[in-house]
Order: sequence, then structure tokens, then C-alpha cells
Amino acid sequence: MKRLLRDGRVLYVRRHFGLSILLISISLAFVLYAWRFPTPEKKELGVVLYYGVPFAIAATVAMLQSQLVAIDRQKGGLLIVDRRLFRLNRRLHDLSRISVRLQSLRTEGTSTAHHYIWIDLAEGRSFLFKMKHGSTQPLGEAEQLAADLGRPLTIEST
Repeated sequence: MKRLLRDGRVLYVRRHFGLSILLISISLAFVLYAWRFPTPEKKELGVVLYYGVPFAIAATVAMLQSQLVAIDRQKGGLLIVDRRLFRLNRRLHDLSRISVRLQSLRTEGTSTAHHYIWIDLAEGRSFLFKMKHGSTQPLGEAEQLAADLGRPLTIEST
């Protein structure tokens, strides 16, 4: 990561490595169990192979994906790095064309609210920075992100 970002602050890294390893292990354990202890009348091996192997492949694909958001002070922008399988996509967005939005949604009939911190890009796209569930609004985290980016904070509640 030092090659991509020399003088900056990493704000957010999203990886699914631990969960993917767990899901791969579970699906392979099912396949090995069905293979080792088959019963001819139930045909578990075929069912487990039909569902277990694609599940393991999907978990492997998720394991190889990651996302990084950082402030690149040297270039004066927000750097978003997406890694999808074997492809690395880097996008640098000008800080003056970015805004921060805190959105709170309350589902009818429930007491808990869902809070989302978004980084809105000038191109009309939004990037989910953080999601939190519960009664307390993550106002401090949203204000910190807006201060780090030097941009104003917009608060929406529904």
C-alpha cells in the first residue's frame, strides 16, 4: 500500500478475508463429509457438490476483493482503490467535488434506525463509507470524516 499512498491518511479498508475463509471451510467440510459418508438412497454427494462447490467459489471470489479509501494529500484528492479478483482500479477524486452525507432511516414498526455515512461524488455517484444500526446516530464519525476531507456535512433523516 505504501506504493499507492505516500503522504496520506487511510480512512477505510473493506476486506472479506476472514468471512470468506470461514465460508470456504464450511462448504468444503460439507463436501468432504458427504463424500466420506454417502448413503445411496439420499444422494447427498450430488446435492452437496451442486451447492457446496459454487458456494466455495463465490467465497473465494469475495476473498480476493477489497476496497480502500484514503486522502492523498500529495495529489490533493480522495483516492479510492478497488481490487476485484485480478484487476486493480484506482480513482482519484478532487476534494472540492466531494460531499459527506449522514442518512438516517427508520423502518416503520421498529424502534431501531439504520444510519449510513455516504461520500457523494460530483459525478452523481455515492460511495457507502459506513453503515451502523441502532438508536444512536454516528454524528461524531460523520463530522470527523467531513473534517478530514475538509467538506461540509449534510444530515438527512426520514
